[in-house]
Amino acid sequence: MIFVAVGSNLSSKSFGEPINNCFKAIEFLKQTVQIDKISNFYETEPVPKSCQPNYVNGVVSVKTSISPNNLLLELFKIEKFFKRKRKFKNEPRVIDLDLISYNRILINSNKLILPHPRMHLRKFVIRPICDINEDWEHPILKKKAKNILKTLENQNIFNIND
Repeated sequence: MIFVAVGSNLSSKSFGEPINNCFKAIEFLKQTVQIDKISNFYETEPVPKSCQPNYVNGVVSVKTSISPNNLLLELFKIEKFFKRKRKFKNEPRVIDLDLISYNRILINSNKLILPHPRMHLRKFVIRPICDINEDWEHPILKKKAKNILKTLENQNIFNIND
């Protein structure tokens, strides 16, 4: 499975609240890939903890024949459309699109690491993956998403779909 994480913690002039930014980014993504499933969306604290606003996070599974590197470039194009600028690590953002996993492909380059090196440490990534497929197996850790999720119980996230 191919997973793209979608997140936002700033409103935009064009689309409004962070949840709207996420859904609009998914609409743009549909122009490049086939959206298979969309997880629930969750409100989460920033990681690392800071005084910036909480995030809205979710994950989409997609189908595509585009290479991982070209898909990453497409994600950057969408972020650029939203006027995302990458000045500082972990800064607030109007949109954040991360390629989390691309089937079982392993990549470790300057531009892309797959699977995402910290995905298994972040409940705001693993919980939405479980919404899509709790039996998905991390290609390096060889653990199912539902088992990884159990290790992240101390992280607070809130389902905003309820």
